[in-house]
Amino acid sequence: MKLRLSSLLTVMLLSLGLVVLVSPAPPAWACSCVSFDEQDERAELIVVGTVTDVSDSGIRMTVESVEKGAAAADNLRLKVGRGEASCGYDFRAGGRYRVNSVDGATGLCTGVSPLPAAVSVPPAAAPVAAPVAESSAWGWWLAAGAGVAVLAAGLVIARRRG
Repeated sequence: MKLRLSSLLTVMLLSLGLVVLVSPAPPAWACSCVSFDEQDERAELIVVGTVTDVSDSGIRMTVESVEKGAAAADNLRLKVGRGEASCGYDFRAGGRYRVNSVDGATGLCTGVSPLPAAVSVPPAAAPVAAPVAESSAWGWWLAAGAGVAVLAAGLVIARRRG
């Protein structure tokens, strides 16, 4: 019985290790921020717009819409650090973004989301829904199948030895 139990335990540990190896890792950030879930609550200003200028001191953007707070003008300047390692953001001139701001500054910790370019739709045309990205669940199925196969092989080996 000892041999069977140890073989089963070994197979289970190997299966668990395989699942961990195949599992996708969450993104790693070099800077540490407050919870990303709280970014909209903490933001003083949330705007959607197109970045017109990127400099060492920050960005300038044309505001398309204001979701929270009040933008003083259609042309907004925000301070931002360069590079995600310093919790800044690498904005691209001409890019469209949803940007959260606190005290006139933005970055990874305050909240930045790149958006698709604005598309002008003729008044007579109905808006077209964007396609939904497919889930990458195949990795989980592969890991589960491999784990079951390893477990079954371990049981067969344990039976033959016992």
